[in-house]
Amino acid sequence: MFIKELNDMKLRSLIILLLLFASLVVTIALRPYTETMFDQLISEFEKLPEFIKKIMGSPEQLTRLKDDEYYLITQWHGKNFGQFLPLLSLLIAFPIFSKENEKKTIYFLLAKKERKTVFKIKFITGLLVLLSITIFLSIMGFFTMKLFGYSVSFKYLFPCLLSEIVGVTFFFVLFLMFSIISNDQVKPVIAGIVVLIGLPILGLIDSLSFLNPYPYILCVQILDKGINWIYTFGLIFVTILLIIADYSIFKNREF
Repeated sequence: MFIKELNDMKLRSLIILLLLFASLVVTIALRPYTETMFDQLISEFEKLPEFIKKIMGSPEQLTRLKDDEYYLITQWHGKNFGQFLPLLSLLIAFPIFSKENEKKTIYFLLAKKERKTVFKIKFITGLLVLLSITIFLSIMGFFTMKLFGYSVSFKYLFPCLLSEIVGVTFFFVLFLMFSIISNDQVKPVIAGIVVLIGLPILGLIDSLSFLNPYPYILCVQILDKGINWIYTFGLIFVTILLIIADYSIFKNREF
């Protein structure tokens, strides 16, 4: 069953991996042009409209992009890769149970194996694939920059990896719940998209900003503040509760 689950995810995972790796290559390929581009933007910053200034940030932030390490963290982990991680979690998680429910093959699985075994294999396989893609692309960002001769150390590698692993695991178990309770593959996708859009909106409200894990996953805060251990352990605790809820729902659901 474990091999079957891997085969079911193989094509989807490979396409995602190739697209994200291509994005990494483009991000690094654009590095030589950013210094000239940002020099021009800084010199003309005061002439820009206010709304563009707010989007771009302060001139100091633009100046920091000349640093290779800052560029890697903000442009790869903080944008092209980091912003895709919650969506990556959704793409891996949504069909795990909903596909079986939609095709009615869940009855066949439960006739051959205990519910606990079915849940465990599906959960571990999906999470293993997700974490493998996440860890590989996170590490490759540092190694590829180093390979091309840029001045990048590995002091931010562990903090970024930790934030990304904790973040994608949280989203995975949340989206897995949608997959368990859905009888088709459309509903968990819609519910997941609502969450992906809704959490950043909640983050705009100061009192509810802690509900938005995007800033944590994007690693940008690590540059100046280091790992937010309180948020890390809080997210781990919530993730454990969601795993328990996922299993409880699957165990007690009527098929």
